[in-house]
Amino acid sequence: MFINYLNIWSKEILEMVRDRKALRQTLLIPLIMGIFYAVFNPLLGELMNSRSEETLYIPAQGLEYADQAFIDTFARYDIFLEPYAGDMDAAVRSAEEAAGIIFREGFADNVANEGEATLVLLTNPTAGGIFGGNLSLSRIELALSTYNQQLTVQRLQVRQVDVAVLQPVNLEAQDLSTAAQRAGVTAALFLPMLVAIGAVNGGSFIAIDVTAGEKERGTLEALLSTPATDIQIFVGKLVAVFTVTAVPIALTLSGFWAATAVLPASLTGGAGPLPVGVMIKAILVTLPLALFANVLLMIISIRTKGFKEAQSAMSPLLFGVTFVALAAAFLPPPQSTFFLIPVYGTSAIVGVLAQGGIIPANAVLFSVLGSVAATLVVVVMALRIFNRERLLYSL
Repeated sequence: MFINYLNIWSKEILEMVRDRKALRQTLLIPLIMGIFYAVFNPLLGELMNSRSEETLYIPAQGLEYADQAFIDTFARYDIFLEPYAGDMDAAVRSAEEAAGIIFREGFADNVANEGEATLVLLTNPTAGGIFGGNLSLSRIELALSTYNQQLTVQRLQVRQVDVAVLQPVNLEAQDLSTAAQRAGVTAALFLPMLVAIGAVNGGSFIAIDVTAGEKERGTLEALLSTPATDIQIFVGKLVAVFTVTAVPIALTLSGFWAATAVLPASLTGGAGPLPVGVMIKAILVTLPLALFANVLLMIISIRTKGFKEAQSAMSPLLFGVTFVALAAAFLPPPQSTFFLIPVYGTSAIVGVLAQGGIIPANAVLFSVLGSVAATLVVVVMALRIFNRERLLYSL
């Protein structure tokens, strides 16, 4: 009896190995995805930081009313004001300019006479696309704060007041985060999506091939004529799909880890790679989810007429899994029972593992139980489809 399961499994694995194109797709794409996601986030952060540190040239109106000390202070922060004669409000509103500064009449006089001086800053964060141009609002606020402090110190000195009264409490900040935790901040967003996508996409090709592919080639009918039972055929195919899925999951996370290990410290802020133990735990937690996804893939594929139709039918499942995994990254479960939700629970566990945080009590157990329970439900559904009468009738 066991030999039938083994024969079906070995048949599917051998066919997969013989298909060089499919083998390359199964092994290389997950590895490339892991490396891409590991490199993409630090590079994106470095790009955004570099753009925010570029010299700012801000159009300004009413410069003749500005205090020279104000202009000099902004220049120390590489912020330079350029005269602008057009409609400032319209230019910023249309995103032609990312920001604009307007000095009211009497600005310098009010500052000198210790009156109220108002500065108008117009901004449009959408200017410059996703990165918001090279506008750094925090740098503008810092320059303005420095200017205000200089004025305050000058006024206190005139009144012979000790400037120490401005800062009665000194702040001594200590960063207690570990390198693993800093690395986890980056990984916490991408790893949940990676494992969820890997669980679905990693075995999609073979899941389609052993179901819709065999129907299309006409080999499924021959397989059904063998002494193997319907359950043995289904389980043998499922184990083959699961075997192939486990490899891309491991490759994806290994690629992610390897890429973060070789990235220069200037890109990662010295965080370095995640601990190997975290990656191993993430793989083990993902495997039950992968089994659930494998059964779903086989159910969807067997109900289609051919390979291309099955590939199209996979798109909603992949989209749904990605959306749920993304939700888990931004909305962690409020209590342990939420970890029972398939995909969501597993993705949330991986996110917590990446951040090196404390995993809620029974969260891992609930995550595994949720995936196993969901798998049992879809297996029952699959067995109703994987019988000779239904399969032969639908050929």
